[in-house]
Amino acid sequence: MKELDYQKTVNRVGITTIIANIVLALGKIIAGFIASSSSLVSDGVHSSSDVVSTVIVMIGAKISQKESDEDHPFGHERLESIASIILSMILIATALMIGYDGVINIIKYAKGERETYNFTLTLVALGFAVLSIIVKAWMYFYTLKAAKRISSSSLKADAFHHLTDSLSSIGSTLGIIGLLIGGDLVILDPIASIIIALFIIKVGIDIAKEAIDQVVDKSAPSEFENALREIISEKKNILSLDSLKTRQFGNKYYVEIEIAVDDKLTVKEGHDIALDLHDDIESRYNNIKHCMIHVNPYEKEK
Repeated sequence: MKELDYQKTVNRVGITTIIANIVLALGKIIAGFIASSSSLVSDGVHSSSDVVSTVIVMIGAKISQKESDEDHPFGHERLESIASIILSMILIATALMIGYDGVINIIKYAKGERETYNFTLTLVALGFAVLSIIVKAWMYFYTLKAAKRISSSSLKADAFHHLTDSLSSIGSTLGIIGLLIGGDLVILDPIASIIIALFIIKVGIDIAKEAIDQVVDKSAPSEFENALREIISEKKNILSLDSLKTRQFGNKYYVEIEIAVDDKLTVKEGHDIALDLHDDIESRYNNIKHCMIHVNPYEKEK
């Protein structure tokens, strides 16, 4: 995908979700304070963190698409992976804050420190929580679709950030229902906050792990490598595949292949076979950063 199309997609998705998150965050935090719902306030803070994370994604995507230069001859794609790692840290930090708030409130309930809740205002808070579930679910599918289309790891991470917000809103809804019912069920509110926090931590760790794999040259998925082997097997002039190595580079792959051809061929004929394979592979995949083909003379087994 061209740099301009890539950046336009990220910017379009980013601006749309930023506006929606600002509205949701303000609504949930205000409604949460009015209704004394710690889980809804925590949910609102989570939505506000989405704004920060989306900005990071947009900046990371912009920098990662810069052309190679003298100091970075292999490009800047890994900066998008770094943006994903920063995003995961924001998620985990947000989760720890939400979880801490939930634990403090459970301790308060255990000590008998109960707040008085206004039924009507709590119903308003419930409405914001349900609205958040719907809007954040839409944002998840909207962002994930765009991330898959442009093969953006950081945008995909941001999509899952929206998903955690939708699921955390489900927890907030259960917590607010506990407030409405009253009695001992009011403790559902801080318990929901803790469950939300644990889920967000899990997602943050998964995002960090995937991004780190892209930074430390982990090999491409086995499905991708098997597809390359299938392409090579279709070439009749290639007598054997001696080596196939892949490594991730941001959201793209480096491919190194060693093939064997008839040792009676001229250098040019061997080169033409390698070039045909190279062009075929790169024409089928737009996520290959560089494909190198090395030609060996074919040695029959004795």
